Amino acid sequence: MTKVIVGTRNRHGSNRERGLDASSKKKKIGFATFATGVVHGLQPDALMIVLPALALPSRLAGSAFLIMFLVGTAVAMGSYSAFIGSCSEALKEKMPRITEKLTWVSSIMAIGLGLGIVISPFFGFSLY
Repeated sequence: MTKVIVGTRNRHGSNRERGLDASSKKKKIGFATFATGVVHGLQPDALMIVLPALALPSRLAGSAFLIMFLVGTAVAMGSYSAFIGSCSEALKEKMPRITEKLTWVSSIMAIGLGLGIVISPFFGFSLY
């Protein structure tokens, strides 16, 4: 386990050192990535996919469908986000500034797509 020594000053002006585990930071990053995926999995975008639960023969069958849909979506989105996060972390170790560049590229693409969706009906077609 790698220890990182961080020097700090207390309020009396003297220096002290404390050890931080580098591995604990990686665990927090992994959990944050998974939590992001879970939050995205819980979004109400898939309302039309969930509507078949109303056509099932009983409330129990409908509830089971909804619960399994929720669990499946949350796990799928969480694992996908964790995969993307771990790949970008591995890439960051080889090329340290790549994550900053990827952030800029993905942000510009997201803004461009959003503008395209909003503006496209004015030109006679729809991207959505």
